[in-house]
Amino acid sequence: MLKDIIDTDAATKLRGFSFRIPIPVKSFKVGIHKSYHKGISPDFLEYKEYSKGDEPKHIDWRLYGRLDRAYVKKFEDETKLNWYILIDCSGSMDYGINETKKFTYALRLSATLAYLLLKQGDPVGIAHFSGEDSVVVPPRGSLQNLISVLQKLKSLKPVGKTPFKEAITRVLERAYPDSAFILVSDFLVDPESVNDILKLLGAFGKETVGFHILHPEEINFDFSGSIEFEDMENGEKVVADASYIKRKYKEKIKEFIDRLLSTFHQNKAHYVFALSDMPIENVLIQIATR
Repeated sequence: MLKDIIDTDAATKLRGFSFRIPIPVKSFKVGIHKSYHKGISPDFLEYKEYSKGDEPKHIDWRLYGRLDRAYVKKFEDETKLNWYILIDCSGSMDYGINETKKFTYALRLSATLAYLLLKQGDPVGIAHFSGEDSVVVPPRGSLQNLISVLQKLKSLKPVGKTPFKEAITRVLERAYPDSAFILVSDFLVDPESVNDILKLLGAFGKETVGFHILHPEEINFDFSGSIEFEDMENGEKVVADASYIKRKYKEKIKEFIDRLLSTFHQNKAHYVFALSDMPIENVLIQIATR
């Protein structure tokens, strides 16, 4: 079933949390993201207990009747934001087995996040990093759109090498003005291309979150003896003594992660690291607020 791709346990644990963007957006759609425009939201964000100075007219008297305590509706001038979730479909994402395969984890994380964003009323769309022309499921706010999103996710396969910058640029050219980009990838690409695309997204006013997914073996490198390593994107193979190269490898992978983190921060983008065996709620909560 399509909905099997959603981590329902994670979604349940994240009930009551919101996924918000800290910068204002210029939109007149009602939602939970702060807007440049004043007084446009006819809805309320949440309840808070009544205190001196609050407007009595905002007291929810039905809630008072049930709880015998006064709560007021908390209003903000807020707007909806269009979210684009972009999945890395390069061959390197196929590393791992079963549920800890990077690509399987990326799909599950993306499906769960899409579900939660739609539940909070935000439009969600899906695209992918691919050498092919990206087929974009445009952002829509209806929960009916969840079926289209899940169908798109189920259809994706990790294969070959992806022109990272070109693929994301194609989606950016079609993106709605008030939108945020979620990049779900192992980011095993030229570091300069990541920097270039984050600069471009920033120049277009797109708030960006990068979920950096690696397999535990890519961090721990728990191999020994003579091992044949294969590049999952171009098929090249090399034989090496794993014990001999382990220390140098771990130094390099740390440098890679540190550089990527720095690149995101320098471009005022959000970076979230995730191993493919981590509970999804522990990853998503890093961009959530209660």
